[in-house]
Amino acid sequence: MKAILAGGLLALLAACDGGGGSRYGEPDYDYEVADDTDAREEAADKARQEIYSERGADSHGTGADVATIDAYNVEDLGNYVCTDDCSGHEAGFAWAQENDIEDAGDCGGYSMSFIEGCEAFAQERQEAADLETQELAERAAEEAYENYEDERYEDEDYDDGRMIDGRY
Repeated sequence: MKAILAGGLLALLAACDGGGGSRYGEPDYDYEVADDTDAREEAADKARQEIYSERGADSHGTGADVATIDAYNVEDLGNYVCTDDCSGHEAGFAWAQENDIEDAGDCGGYSMSFIEGCEAFAQERQEAADLETQELAERAAEEAYENYEDERYEDEDYDDGRMIDGRY
């Protein structure tokens, strides 16, 4: 009799998925959780590219419109090599600043050092415009990444995962 009871108990345990576990067997922990990292990164890149486009820059944030940089905010960092006292370079830089030069192609004159000073101004102004554009773009990208919301849940039938109208 004990053998029959033991056999029946084993059969019952086998029918219940072997371990006497829940009605539905062992829980399945191999499900995937939706990861919106790629979508967040896409939103961030889109925001970054919009700023680049607005500022006339390429997809890397270079070549931005220099008109956004006030000529008098461009500093002479001395990024040129002088043969004597640098007065020609300084004069070219100051002339470019006073004349709101936006492109090194607009630099001319009879003195090579004057032209180089003017070109240095145009280069410094371009670098300032690119840096400002890249900083704005990164802030926009960070904000878009942080504030990203999956569009699937913006539908009026969804409300933070709660059931609405008999649906989730």
